[in-house]
Amino acid sequence: MSCGAGLFAGRRRAGGGLARWGGAVVGDAGYPLRGEGWAMRAEGTVFVGGPLDGRVLPVLVGVTGHPPKTYEVPVPDPGGGPDTVHVYRREPAGHSRRLGLQQGWKYVYEPEGRSGAPRPKWPWSRGR
Repeated sequence: MSCGAGLFAGRRRAGGGLARWGGAVVGDAGYPLRGEGWAMRAEGTVFVGGPLDGRVLPVLVGVTGHPPKTYEVPVPDPGGGPDTVHVYRREPAGHSRRLGLQQGWKYVYEPEGRSGAPRPKWPWSRGR
């Protein structure tokens, strides 16, 4: 590798091609090969129920490698009224047979929208 080449400049995907995501060239692990800087990693996630039923969309994952707990899809009203927001909740997609390891995530449609479940009350966020 020459001095001017980037850290991942010589890496290629198994099929011999390179994937593009968000303008950066991405390798097998989801990290950029070339580009401005580090791109966020995305994971193909299945949507179950609602308007996105059966679709697999790339969802950005966080530092821990998990997608967000809820996914909101705003749909504009054709009459110019307020947008309709469809809410999906994250659930495990399945488990392996032998070790019971989790096999990724899926999003399940919540027809009633965001649940009014109370959030944890942390001691440092009390009202004063």
